Amino acid sequence: MNELKAGDIVEVLRPSEILSTLNSDGATDSIPFMPEMMKYCGRKFKISRRVNRSCVTCMDPDYALRIGEFSGDDVYFLDGLRCDGLDHGGCDRGCMIFWRSAWLRKASVGVADEPPASTTGVEELAKALKVQEKDGLYFCQSTRLVNAVTFISKGERARKAYQDLGMGVSSGIEGAKAIVMPLIRSAAGKLKRPARDVKAPQTPTETLGLMPGDLVEVKSFREIQSTLDSLGRNRGLTFITDMKQYCGKRFRVKSRMEKTILEHTGRMIEMKNTVMLEGNTCRYDHLFGGCPRNEYNYWREIWLRRVAE
Repeated sequence: MNELKAGDIVEVLRPSEILSTLNSDGATDSIPFMPEMMKYCGRKFKISRRVNRSCVTCMDPDYALRIGEFSGDDVYFLDGLRCDGLDHGGCDRGCMIFWRSAWLRKASVGVADEPPASTTGVEELAKALKVQEKDGLYFCQSTRLVNAVTFISKGERARKAYQDLGMGVSSGIEGAKAIVMPLIRSAAGKLKRPARDVKAPQTPTETLGLMPGDLVEVKSFREIQSTLDSLGRNRGLTFITDMKQYCGKRFRVKSRMEKTILEHTGRMIEMKNTVMLEGNTCRYDHLFGGCPRNEYNYWREIWLRRVAE
């Protein structure tokens, strides 16, 4: 079903139809269909883009991010659909949901005429979907992503970035940035990176008690640097390169981040003094070739200051 493209209106299949595409783990070609997706069955949405690659957090000494491509080249994002985490212990990450073409059909009617979600076959589908492993670790699209992709070379990553131009999901400038900027940052990092101290002292914390809708300003990079250890982390949370561009800018708080499932382990951890900001997502421009996952950045409250209305 690779004829689907960005802008197409598609209908998510009914529960019984979805069930027929799944294996014993509730997945299609290694991508799980999650319980959080069931409410979209029978409804119509617009495709925002085809997803030809994704970053994956891998289990190694530095928890490195790597880029892989999906088998079948038939994975899509639908406009605005993110996982609410309600069936996975209330995970607050808000990940974009991956959709296999096997779960979609092209629709002839616009999204304004979307029907209510179908209830036929809901119970059967729910029973087939997996949420946790036998050891209690969580099972979701994020934790199984490493099994759904094949890691690719820098040459292939550049080719995927070029494909984005043909799909109309990025401009020539954005495509060039995805290739050039990571090379520049990597070279600069090799020159300036301090020695890594695995026994670095505990970094400071601050509690602002921020709530959704609060207006905040991102502190200067110099101020934020003073809160980081030699690995660029504050109490284990990395201040990634992409986030530097937001220093000095103002945002509304989208939500608090109380707990999250770690992609590389499947373990749920609690988060303290951390929020996500409206419209503030990571484009992974620090990764060669870029990544379309569009995940929310995580902000320690100590990196922000409250702004009076």
